[in-house]
Amino acid sequence: MPAKKLPKKTLCLLAALIAVAAGAYFLWRDLHLSSIKNVPIPDVVVENIELERKIDGKKWKLLSPRVEHKDNMVYGDSMDVTISDPAGKETQIYAAKGVFSRHTNDVTLRDAVGTMKEADGAYDLESGVAKYDSKSGIWYFSDGVTFKLAENNMVIRGKSGYYDSEKGVCRMTERGTITWSTNTEKR
Repeated sequence: MPAKKLPKKTLCLLAALIAVAAGAYFLWRDLHLSSIKNVPIPDVVVENIELERKIDGKKWKLLSPRVEHKDNMVYGDSMDVTISDPAGKETQIYAAKGVFSRHTNDVTLRDAVGTMKEADGAYDLESGVAKYDSKSGIWYFSDGVTFKLAENNMVIRGKSGYYDSEKGVCRMTERGTITWSTNTEKR
């Protein structure tokens, strides 16, 4: 039994119905994307920000070319932090990325490089991650840390460590190395 040919009008109507159904499907799919609900949207985005705050009697200064504020957290690119206290201690840390908690005043910096100055000297430091706990006043370092003490010609390297800014104590918490040199003149 041979197949019957459909009239042109019916074929056109069938093609139009298929096109409308396909268009309706794609429109419905786009309107019901579940992933769009999971995209975090910052409360505020600010460029070229300089923020100063007094925290526990210390003056904090935060500089960043771009920050996003979301849920009481400040996320920054190329974040620079300077902390000055009345006793003359000053901490300057520059980082590729950083997070500042407005609720706890804690700071986490990635790829950090900086200087911690005190009356009796200064520590230069490099660390993969530097975290400041504002309650204790302690900087925790991980993912590799290097302290350089120029006045003692000493370099201390390790996996992790901390610096107690209240007591001025700097320690490695895992294995590390100490390298120092003496300046002796040949006669």
